Amino acid sequence: MNQNKIALIIGASSESIIAIKHAKALGLKVIAFDANSKAPGLKEADISYNIDIINPSNIIQTLSKENITPDIILPVPIGRYLITIGALNDYYNLNGFSYKMADICTDKLKFAKALNFEMGGGASILKA
Repeated sequence: MNQNKIALIIGASSESIIAIKHAKALGLKVIAFDANSKAPGLKEADISYNIDIINPSNIIQTLSKENITPDIILPVPIGRYLITIGALNDYYNLNGFSYKMADICTDKLKFAKALNFEMGGGASILKA
């Protein structure tokens, strides 16, 4: 891969370091975001931003200001913040899960309702 390709890391905890190192080994330029200024992945990334990652517009605004368009978003285990990755995938038309899908999959109530609807009754079928 070429150094012009940009990978985003949303949530730069210690769990992100493996993904950052692998992306760099592939020649990707890594940009990391995390609200915690001491997040270890911020030091490992080529460029890092210390901002709140719960609101995708914060990230989009920062990237737009810097004239940066990502090529890929690398998921790291960040739970509910996956909705931010989904929103960024939608905004930049990247392959990957959408905001709606991430929202359903990370919200237990929405997930249960989606299963109930999609499966024609969900767990209530199992009672018979």
